[in-house]
Amino acid sequence: MGEVRILPPEVRKLIAAGEVIERPLNVVKELIENSLDAGAKKIEVETLQGGKKLIRVRDNGRGILREDLPKIVKEGATSKISSFEDIYSLKTLGFRGEALHSIAKVSEMTIKSRHFSESIGAEIGVVGGEVKYIKEVGHPVGTSVEVRNLFFNLPARLKFLKSSRTEKKHIYELVVAYALANPELRFKLEQDGREVLELNPSSIEERIKELFELETLPEHLYAENDLGRVELYYYPNYKSNKFFLFLNGRLIFNKELQSYLKNKLGYRTLAVLFLEIPPYLVDVNIHPRKEEVRFIYERKVLELIGLLFREKVIKPNPLAILLKQTAKPIYGKRKEFQILGQVEATLILAYRDGFIYFFDQHLLDESVNYTFTGDEIKSCKGSLKAGKELSEEEMENLIKRWEEVGEPEHCPHGRPVYFKLPISEIYEKLDRKPK
Repeated sequence: MGEVRILPPEVRKLIAAGEVIERPLNVVKELIENSLDAGAKKIEVETLQGGKKLIRVRDNGRGILREDLPKIVKEGATSKISSFEDIYSLKTLGFRGEALHSIAKVSEMTIKSRHFSESIGAEIGVVGGEVKYIKEVGHPVGTSVEVRNLFFNLPARLKFLKSSRTEKKHIYELVVAYALANPELRFKLEQDGREVLELNPSSIEERIKELFELETLPEHLYAENDLGRVELYYYPNYKSNKFFLFLNGRLIFNKELQSYLKNKLGYRTLAVLFLEIPPYLVDVNIHPRKEEVRFIYERKVLELIGLLFREKVIKPNPLAILLKQTAKPIYGKRKEFQILGQVEATLILAYRDGFIYFFDQHLLDESVNYTFTGDEIKSCKGSLKAGKELSEEEMENLIKRWEEVGEPEHCPHGRPVYFKLPISEIYEKLDRKPK
C-alpha cells in the first residue's frame, strides 16, 4: 500500500485544498516545501526566464514510491493528512500532491523519483493535468520535478506575468528565505545558466552573514514561555529595512508582528525571527497559499515576542485609551515623565530617569495610531501635525498613549520618534556636578 491517499471531497473543501498557482514563484515555493517535507539535505533549484520556460527542483529526500506517482498529480492527493482534524497537529509545510495537481494542470511536468526502499526509480510525464506516461528510470534516492512552459494552456495568465527579471528576483529572495530557515541544509540556485547561490551547511548566524554580506555576525535574542519559544537575529544599520518571519519553519506574513518589530528595531535593520508555537493556535487558511497567518491568541503571541526585549507587550483597547485620556498623572514601568514644555509647536520636551526626551509630536502620535490601524498612510494622515500648540494635558496624554502601546522607538516610515539626552552631559557642559 502506498503512502499517498486521495482525500474525500468534504475534507478538500474544508481545507481549501486547491492551491493557487499564479506565478513561477508559487511553483518554486511548493516544490521546495515538498523537498523539505521529504527530509532532503540538499536542494537544487534551476530556472530559465524567471521560471516561465523551466523550473527544476532536485532533492535527496526519501523519494516517492513508484505506485504513488500516478496519485500525486490528482486533486486532493496527500501523504500528510487523512481527516480535517489532522490539520491542527500538522508539522509539515504542505500536503504533498495538493500543489502538484494544480501545477500539473497548467504546465508540462515531469517527475522522476526513487524511494529509499526501492532499487530503481520511476518517471511520470503530465501535460495539462493529463498523465502521458509512467516508466522505470535510473535515479538516485530523492526526487526531481521539472516544470516547463508554465501556463502554456492559459495564455491570458501568461500575459499578465511580471518580467523575467522581476520573477528571477522574487525566486532568488524565496530561496534565500528557505536557506535562512534551514541553515543545516545545502542550497543551490541556478538562473539562466548562472549559479547565483551555493550554500553549504552552517550555523544560522554564519548563514545570515554570508547571504547578506555582513561585516560581523548578527545580534541574537532568545525568549520562551508556556506558549512557545522565539529567537531573533538582527543586524542594525543595514542598507535597507528587511524582515523575515518564520513560524514553525514556514515563511509567513503577519501585520502585527511586522509592525511591532519595525517599531522596536527601526528602519535600516535586517531581522530574522523564528517563532515556535503549537500548530493548533494558528489559522493558516486565511490565505490560499498559507502565506499570511492569524494567531488565535494574538495577545499572548505578542507578549512572547515582547520577552525578547524584556518587556510586556500590551495590545490596548482603543476605547479604554479614550476613557483614560482625562487622567493627569503619567505612570509607566519606570518613573513618571515630567513634562517640560513644547518647542516651536513641534517638539515635546519631557524628563524621565536622568534623560531629557525630545519627542516629535507628529511621529509620537503616528507611532501610536499605526499600532491600531496597521496602515502607514492612514496613521500618518490622521495624526497630530507639527505646528499645533498643545496644552500640558494634551502632551501628557500623547506620551501616556505611547507608553501603553510599548513605547515604539520609530514611526511606520522608520524615523525616530524621539531623541534623548543624558542630563549628566548638560551638567558636564556647565561645569556643574549632578545633585
